Amino acid sequence: TAHDYKTRYAVQDTIFWGAYMTDIIKDYEEVMSGKVMKYLNANPDIKKENIKSFEKEIEDLGSKNPVIIAFGNDCFKILSELKNKYRIFKVPHYSSNISKEKLRDAFNEISKLL
Repeated sequence: TAHDYKTRYAVQDTIFWGAYMTDIIKDYEEVMSGKVMKYLNANPDIKKENIKSFEKEIEDLGSKNPVIIAFGNDCFKILSELKNKYRIFKVPHYSSNISKEKLRDAFNEISKLL
């Protein structure tokens, strides 16, 4: 039932192949994004800590002017707090009801903007 194979299909042989992929929210085991957002809304300091940790990851990678792609609306909403610092784009989450071809199309559209 896993859908992560869609990501491999979407980025293979594109400029995104080999990119670094990470979670914006760490150490919170929950698959239902609505519950994650409810938790973060009730605990804004947790969200701030995770954003700070995310920015540290970018720094540790030595990335200059990175392109950040958010998988899904909730991730994009969290990352929108950084929109003045980074180029942030959104694609549908791979676990959503989207074909691997449509997900690839979303990545291809972003590549046209770069």
